[in-house]
Amino acid sequence: MKAWACLGLCLATFQLGAVEIAPWLQISAKGEAGYTSVRQQPKSLRPWWQEGTGQLAAARSDWMLGPQLASIHITPDSDFSATINGQWQQIPDKALGLTEYWINYAPLPISGYRLRARAGWFYPAMSLENSDVAWSSPYSSSFSAINSWIGEELRSQGVELSLSRPGNAFNSAHNFTAVAGGFRGNDPIGTLISWRGFAIHSNQTNLNQDIDFAYYPSLEVPPLNWQPNWVKPFVEIDDRLGYYLGLHWQWQQQTELRFYFYDNNADPSAFAMEQYAWHTQFSHLAWHQQLNDRWQLVAQWMNGNTEMGPGVVNVDFNLWFLLANYQLDDWQFSARLDHWQQMDRDLTPLDDNNGNGEGLTASVQYQWTPEISVQLEWLLIDTSQQSRGQWQHWPIDRKFGQSSLLLVWRLPE
Repeated sequence: MKAWACLGLCLATFQLGAVEIAPWLQISAKGEAGYTSVRQQPKSLRPWWQEGTGQLAAARSDWMLGPQLASIHITPDSDFSATINGQWQQIPDKALGLTEYWINYAPLPISGYRLRARAGWFYPAMSLENSDVAWSSPYSSSFSAINSWIGEELRSQGVELSLSRPGNAFNSAHNFTAVAGGFRGNDPIGTLISWRGFAIHSNQTNLNQDIDFAYYPSLEVPPLNWQPNWVKPFVEIDDRLGYYLGLHWQWQQQTELRFYFYDNNADPSAFAMEQYAWHTQFSHLAWHQQLNDRWQLVAQWMNGNTEMGPGVVNVDFNLWFLLANYQLDDWQFSARLDHWQQMDRDLTPLDDNNGNGEGLTASVQYQWTPEISVQLEWLLIDTSQQSRGQWQHWPIDRKFGQSSLLLVWRLPE
C-alpha cells in the first residue's frame, strides 16, 4: 500500500506542475506503479544491483513503483532553449536525480538548411524505441537490451552539432540530418556488459549514481584486483575527448533510419577514482517503419568492442531487437524479440566474459483515461553467462521471467 500512497503523492505533485506558469515553460511527466511477479531465484541470481548475477531488475514479487519521470522544457522567445529530465526511482536505491540537462541553440533556417547545437548532459539521439517522456518507451515498461544498456552506461557531457536538410524546404519526400558530437566523461562504459552481460529493464542511471554488480572472484586477484564491483559510468579518467558521428534519414512519415558511430577514445591503461577507463566503440543502426495506421515496426542493431587494462579485458559485443506494435482505438499491443552476445577476446585466466541471451517481451496497454492507462507486461529471458562459473555450483545457463500489472499515469497534454 505504500507504493500506491506514494503514487498518489506523485500524481498530486505533478498535477500542480502542469499548471502553466509561463508561456515559455512546459512540463511533461509520466510514472508507473503496480505488482510485479518474479520467479524466485537463489542468492547468486538476484539482480546485479543487489550484487547478484541476475539480468532482470525485479528482486522479488511485490507491489512497487516504477520510475517517476519528469521533463521540463524552457522555451523563451529566442534561439535558445533548455531541457531538464529527472526521475525518482525505487530500484536500485530510492533515488531522486537528473538523467539529462542541456541548452539548445536553434537559429532560423539558412537557405532551407537548419543548424542545431546543444551543450550539456544528454543521450545521443540513437534510439527510436525511447521516444516518450524523459527517454522512456511508449511501447512497454521495459526497454530493449540495447537501450537498457544505453540507459545504464551511456551519457554525453559535451557539445553536439547537427545540420538538417528538411524535405519540405526542397520539395522532397526525404529528410537528412548529419550529427557530430564531442564529449568528456563516460570513460568506464563497458564495465557492466563485460561481467554481468546485457540486461532488460527500465532503469536509467542518474548522473551522479554508482551501479553495483556481483563481486566476482576474478576481481580479488591480479590483474583485476583494483577493479571494484561497482561502476561510476559517467566520470572522466584520462582527460581525452570522445566523439560520435550520426546520419539520420526519413522518408515522408513512414520510414526512418539512424546510423551512429561512437568512440569514447578512452585510454584503457588509465585508472582514477577506483575506476578504469574502458576504450569502447560501436556502430549502431536504428529503424522505424510505419506500415499503416495501426501497425509499426522498430528495430535496432549494435556491434562493437570494449577493452580495459589494456588487454586485461577485451570483449566484442553484438546485439539487436525487433519490435512490432499494433494500435486499435484505446488498445495497444507490443511484442519485442531481443538477442545479444559477448565474445571474450582476452587471455586473462579465470575471467571468462563470454555470454549470450535472448529475450521475449509482450505488452498490452489500455488507455483508461487521457491521463491513466493500464498495462500488462510479460518478460522472459534465456541467458548464458560464463562469468557465473567463477563460483562453484552457480548455473551458467539460466532463464529469468517476470510479469507485471501496471498503472501508468501521465500529465495531460
